[in-house]
Amino acid sequence: MTQPYVGELRRTVNDGGTMRRALLLMATVGSLVTGCASGTEGTPVSAREPRGKTTKTSTSRAPFHGERLADGEVVKVDELDGIRLGSPDDGRLRNYGVDVDVVDFGTADVVDGGAGTDYGAQEDSTLLAFRLRVATFVDDAAEKVKATVSVDGRQRSLPEFEYSLGGPGDDRTLQYLVGVPKDRREVQLELKYADFAQQFDLLDGKRTGEQPDILYRSDDAPFVYVENLTPAKLPLADEDGKPGAYVVGVTRAELTYFGPELGDVPADKEKAWLVIDYEPGSEGSLDYLSEASACVPPFTAFTLNNGIQDYPAVDRQSKVEALASDQRLAFEVPADLTDATLTMKTTELSCDFGGLAFPFTASGEAKVTMTLPQD
Repeated sequence: MTQPYVGELRRTVNDGGTMRRALLLMATVGSLVTGCASGTEGTPVSAREPRGKTTKTSTSRAPFHGERLADGEVVKVDELDGIRLGSPDDGRLRNYGVDVDVVDFGTADVVDGGAGTDYGAQEDSTLLAFRLRVATFVDDAAEKVKATVSVDGRQRSLPEFEYSLGGPGDDRTLQYLVGVPKDRREVQLELKYADFAQQFDLLDGKRTGEQPDILYRSDDAPFVYVENLTPAKLPLADEDGKPGAYVVGVTRAELTYFGPELGDVPADKEKAWLVIDYEPGSEGSLDYLSEASACVPPFTAFTLNNGIQDYPAVDRQSKVEALASDQRLAFEVPADLTDATLTMKTTELSCDFGGLAFPFTASGEAKVTMTLPQD
């Protein structure tokens, strides 16, 4: 189509046409010009932002510049900021010489771990945080007890856990993060000593598996004990018939799940070891001729009774040596033991002192009674 020009319009008007014709031609020109413009080059209307339309605000997170943990990866952190934690009803988890309390735990996608480091989860994953209070009761726990966390069967060691196991009386707080998938099935904290393990479910907040009675009998420790019991005396007579006595002074009686010498666990989880430490003392002719530590009573001289039956001393867990100021006896007994009596009874006692042997005749028996705490 040929486009009219403005000059033609002017000529039409000047030639004496009516005003109506002039207006009609002007309208036609405008219409034709508009139609031709649709065929020129430029940005298509459909590609432009419609006027007045509001742009949708992005809901994506701000850029994350911290460290992302892979599933199963665990780190020790200084803080657990930016996360809501809950406490289990009973967070105790115990093993050889160690009491671990799961104080609280929870999940979050991003956690401020302190020391200027933020931690985040991978896509379709989250972070599980947990705080532990760790108390130590023996000197060699760091060498013997291992702590791990497993995510759906994949097990990792807890970083720096062994350094928290200093010695008796140490009490420290540790905080950890572990990456877990959002569809995780199992997250287990485990304390292991030799082949004996205790587990805690970090999803449900409770212990799982076998839980020996004595490990959780006390609120404060994986054992119960009494100290400084009333001494008992075994009557003696030397070769000349002069009287004396061998004194059994019990300094500590501890009911524990672990044997004192070999660390063995009892044959049954409802059993425990009663470990008795005593100082030998002497009176009368024994004190004059020798000293009590020079006497080595046989293990068969000792029995323990709980009011129902006698239990013999277990020699492989006991330790009685010449010239030792402390002697040790161990008995395998029920884990719910409370009242018990240690009895020493023998017919003779040989004491070697200064290269000489001094035989003594024994009569009667020495009895030490004890009551162990219920909790």
